[in-house]
Amino acid sequence: MYTLGTGQDTTHFRALYNNYSQSLDILLRGLLTETPTMEKLQHLVEHIHLSLQSKNTQERARAVQTSAALLQFATSLPGFDTSSTFSKAGEFVLQLGLCISHPASDISQQARGGIYWLYWLLLQKRGLNTREAPDLWCQDGLQDPERLGYRNLARVGEVFGELFTEDQKRSFLQAGLLAIHNPLLRVSQAGLVLTYSILGEAGQLLEDEGDITANIMVQLFNIRVLGQVPDALQGLCSVGKP
Repeated sequence: MYTLGTGQDTTHFRALYNNYSQSLDILLRGLLTETPTMEKLQHLVEHIHLSLQSKNTQERARAVQTSAALLQFATSLPGFDTSSTFSKAGEFVLQLGLCISHPASDISQQARGGIYWLYWLLLQKRGLNTREAPDLWCQDGLQDPERLGYRNLARVGEVFGELFTEDQKRSFLQAGLLAIHNPLLRVSQAGLVLTYSILGEAGQLLEDEGDITANIMVQLFNIRVLGQVPDALQGLCSVGKP
């Protein structure tokens, strides 16, 4: 990945950035085509992954967009081999999950796309297709966008938890604990919901008819300040500490 500084000529800068972005997509697709396997896909995704955590919004947006495009391209390859492992799929799903609640709509939409295509690949690896799997996004609660947003976050953990291997689930939980301790509130809230969801404990956060955000804040305080975490996370607690 590369970083471009801002210039005086905004139009020229955008054209240059778009050109570089298109070239990057072509390059990554070419590399994946050479060895169309889950192992090769993981290798390419790991290089993109660091930019998902960038403090620069444009870099994060580009990383999410590139990830989604690469995953979608992988599903279109007729000879794509899903027999190899994707051990860090859990961590990658968690990072994309954190992005679906991002206030920038382009980042959120691209993250949803990336999650969907990775879901498709993992289904394919198990010999399934999307018709045989549950919906990835919720359709209820449309009158309450905040509640629906939290429920969609939880849905990611619930659905992928059924597909993940133990290694993938562990990488998801490790990344989730780090997110819970992130100083950015939006990230820590999303990290908490995603982490609880894959443990099957999201109900205590979301099923109450009261203030969901208040419930989440209480749980964040319990974990970050009081050190009270679910039993299933006890062995990973040291990972989440800053």
